[in-house]
Amino acid sequence: MADAEPETDSTFEQSRREARRAQWALNILVGMSALAGAIFFAYVLYTVKPFGAKTPEPIDVPVSSAGPRIGLLIAEDAGLEITLRDIDDAPSYREQLSETMRRDLGISQPGRLYLLIVRSTADEPVVIAAPKLSVAGKDGARHQVRWLSDVADAGSASGTGKLRLTQSAHEFTLAKGESRQLFVFIEGTAPSAEDFAAGELELAGGRRVALSHTEIKVADQ
Repeated sequence: MADAEPETDSTFEQSRREARRAQWALNILVGMSALAGAIFFAYVLYTVKPFGAKTPEPIDVPVSSAGPRIGLLIAEDAGLEITLRDIDDAPSYREQLSETMRRDLGISQPGRLYLLIVRSTADEPVVIAAPKLSVAGKDGARHQVRWLSDVADAGSASGTGKLRLTQSAHEFTLAKGESRQLFVFIEGTAPSAEDFAAGELELAGGRRVALSHTEIKVADQ
């Protein structure tokens, strides 16, 4: 029985040492976890900067916001309703949009794009083959409107530009109630469609349709 006591003491001492090592290992893990948490919290504070952070500089993003009234050219003639207007009703946005579209279409000349809308109210199908469209500004200056096929470069146009070029073909047929929207171009320094005083669309066969300036409320559109 006397020999059992040293063996028991040795087993107890070994267990105590193992327990102490386990406790040290646990303490180290807890410390590392706390340190990792502190580092992450510091990173969040540095990134978010909730205290004393400077307000970032505002970014000027152009938006489409139209005024209360817009100006355009319109005509109603023998089963046709024709409208020539800016590509966007917002003065602060339309020029930037026109420049973007001009590049997409591969148009190298400076100028401005407009939207021409042709609608048929005739009982029979109407064939549109428009050889010429001209406008006059309120300052008396005249401008020749050009079809996209005459100024765009399909080879350098983007995918969107090629689609617009196809949609803007100026020869088409309209059934009653149908309409076609096509983009047109004026080269050089051209005014907004709101500053057009009059216009004239010459169709195949010499038929001429006079367009006149009008203003409409945005709410009426």
